[in-house]
Amino acid sequence: MATIAITGSAGGIGRATTERLESDGHRVIGIDVRDADVTADLSTEGGRRAMVREVDERCDGVLDGLVVGAGIQGKDDGAATVSINYFGAVATLTGLRPLLERGTQPSVVAISSNSVTTQPSYPIEVAEWCLADDEERARLAAGTDGIGAYPASKLALAVWVRRHAPGKDWAGAGIRLNAIAPGFIDTPLTEGLWEMVSSIGDIYPMPQGRPGEATEVAGLLAYLLSPEAAFFCGAFLVMDGGTEAALRPESWPRPLALD
Repeated sequence: MATIAITGSAGGIGRATTERLESDGHRVIGIDVRDADVTADLSTEGGRRAMVREVDERCDGVLDGLVVGAGIQGKDDGAATVSINYFGAVATLTGLRPLLERGTQPSVVAISSNSVTTQPSYPIEVAEWCLADDEERARLAAGTDGIGAYPASKLALAVWVRRHAPGKDWAGAGIRLNAIAPGFIDTPLTEGLWEMVSSIGDIYPMPQGRPGEATEVAGLLAYLLSPEAAFFCGAFLVMDGGTEAALRPESWPRPLALD
């Protein structure tokens, strides 16, 4: 039995993954702003520190897996989107890394988004300030543009994973670190949007003709957390029903470069 922490465990992909892992016999420590084992606000430094302390206590200092899934898409609040989606995620990764280093075949998966390559335009400077570790400037750059801040923050998270996964603190310490990029998934975050999305096939094609299910993403996460996925390191896996392939058939799927 593995002990696995999940941020964003109260709904959507996080809840489905919790249920999947528990059904497989694992122990899950859920982290969210409500209805979780660890209640924490990852938009603040204090909330992030408190989360690390409580998870440490609950797992006795040892974690075997981690899913970094907490995220929002605040239409009018780009600043909060950046603080949760990137800075909260990175604080989770770095804060819980020592616990993972003590685990058995530890694996970590961060949830990015296919919007980093499929959304036509967004404020790339937000991602740049994120990767410069300047939360104040990233929040200022994001401002009230929650729609643009979402892919920018998810891009920064994917690039962070790619940069760090092969390094001494992750692969060098025996910890597998990867990112997945779901497309349109039927969750509370996307509630009421399918009719609109399905009507703009020229901009956002859905070759499979339906939204993804949270349980399908949970299946991928369960695999990546398992020893069967031991050779994955720094991967960016797109799971979007064919949207990425339809929009960019000649391009290798990857996060956009930040040169």
